[in-house]
Amino acid sequence: MDATAIPTVLVTNDDGIDAAGLRLLVQVLVSAGRYRVIVCAPASDQSGVGHGITWRHALSATPVEIEGATAFAVPGTPADCASLGISGVLFNGIIPDLVLSGINIGSNCGYHIVYSGTVAGAREAFMRGVPSIALSYGWVGSKSSTHDLKLAAEACLPIINSTLNEISHKKFPLQSFLNVDVPTDVSNHKGFKLTKQGKSMIKIGWKQTSSSVSIEGDATANMYISNVTDTEKKSISSQSQEQRWFKRVVQVKDDNSEKEEEDDDIDYKALQEGYITVTPLGALSCSEIDTLPYFRGWLLRIADPSCSSSL
Repeated sequence: MDATAIPTVLVTNDDGIDAAGLRLLVQVLVSAGRYRVIVCAPASDQSGVGHGITWRHALSATPVEIEGATAFAVPGTPADCASLGISGVLFNGIIPDLVLSGINIGSNCGYHIVYSGTVAGAREAFMRGVPSIALSYGWVGSKSSTHDLKLAAEACLPIINSTLNEISHKKFPLQSFLNVDVPTDVSNHKGFKLTKQGKSMIKIGWKQTSSSVSIEGDATANMYISNVTDTEKKSISSQSQEQRWFKRVVQVKDDNSEKEEEDDDIDYKALQEGYITVTPLGALSCSEIDTLPYFRGWLLRIADPSCSSSL
């Protein structure tokens, strides 16, 4: 990236190209007048699909009008969109300097990062050698508004600008990408805090139902809300008597992992305290280091026939 050139930013997400979070992020970027903005995002909501990709069939790219940006909607996953967007094929040879995935309606902390399509969009770009940032806002249905999403986008501008500056001077570490979460009360956030991925996890169970159902709104937006509501679609009259339907339900928050994590730099804990959390991530989640001695001894026992014969 030429330090004197206007940087190109690709925006993607998992909530879909019509989602308010993406539209407001693009609006904030365009209004800043410092970037060339291109968009490649899912044609529909792809929340919770993780890092899935489309392999068996071709994907269409439909132009979408977004003021100040060149945009395409793709009927694929966030990883598909990020991969296509940085390939140089979709945007006539243009390869972005930075990929932004979001802003997601709902936080992405702890183990939920594994499910997150928002994080997957950024991870895909990272794995292809393009610096990237996943952006999420801690949406709470009874408190949040689209205005908060815009404030969240504006609050992330210093991170975006600094990242692009580091990229232009070839100082940004390519061994990581960033996962950024903005607290619900964005107007009174306490600033940026470097954090590490924790183990927070919402307990989700299953409940039998009589019809095909869908979770209302964005899946990750509801992760930390206990009163999630379901909208039941009309019953499928053609279903056989043997066929049964089950829906996911949010049960109670599993606080065990959070209680074990006393460090102040855990992503979920810092977010709840009002900080904008900045968590460097890699492509893979590594095993806890203290399990290595166990597995080392275990493999030695497998390799030693005398140990196996004693079982």
